[in-house]
Amino acid sequence: MEYGICTALTNYQLLEEMGYDYIELSVTATAALEEGIREEYRKKLETSSLKCRAFNILFPKTMDLIGGGTKTEEIREYLHQSMAMVKSFGAGTVVFGSGKCRKCPETMAYGDAYKRLVEVCRMTGEIAGEYGIQIVIEPLSRKETNLICTMAEGAILEADVALPNVGLLSDYFHVMANHDRIEDIKTIKNFRHIHIASANGRRFPLAETAGEAYREFFQALKAVGYDGGISLEGKTEDLARDGVKALELLKKLEREIDG
Repeated sequence: MEYGICTALTNYQLLEEMGYDYIELSVTATAALEEGIREEYRKKLETSSLKCRAFNILFPKTMDLIGGGTKTEEIREYLHQSMAMVKSFGAGTVVFGSGKCRKCPETMAYGDAYKRLVEVCRMTGEIAGEYGIQIVIEPLSRKETNLICTMAEGAILEADVALPNVGLLSDYFHVMANHDRIEDIKTIKNFRHIHIASANGRRFPLAETAGEAYREFFQALKAVGYDGGISLEGKTEDLARDGVKALELLKKLEREIDG
């Protein structure tokens, strides 16, 4: 497996020093940087041993993908700009989380909202495909959205979108927050990207403490042959200290489960 952290471009050198394989950036935060600054960091990453593997936070919170507040052509234009930027960094994966943007409005029937989400997700995948990028659907905590919260729901959405470059992500924090079944990983099988953070406060995973099921999560991933990227997506007040401890824990779990 490869390990990365969801963080800002300014931390790329620290991740490299800690021994991480890649950085996962935010689409919205990276796009908001001045073009010159963005290009400066892009060039630095080109000569770094650290890769830019993935992007998350695809859509800004101001966009309404489901209720019609943001028109389809505006979404298309935004996606083309975003995917061009992602490709310029050499990343091959974009996470479709954006819970607020994809929420089913109170004025809309859930079934209608789901149909619209299928349309938007398919459009996102089609445009991403033009740039050689895959989209991974992220089931989210029910506190963040009311549309696609469990891994099984994500798998159904993936099947309905039916594009080869649209897959599924599992996020340990959201799995635990929703009381989702880790065992379902073995049934769903096809995951293309992973996020992880402590179930207790969405912090960096530092130890196998009570209430955590990191080992069970890794065992399920191992059972389906997952060997892709695992990104830390959590809080920390000390990235250098906690980043090292988290990487040690995750690699230890992988070694022990591999036997």
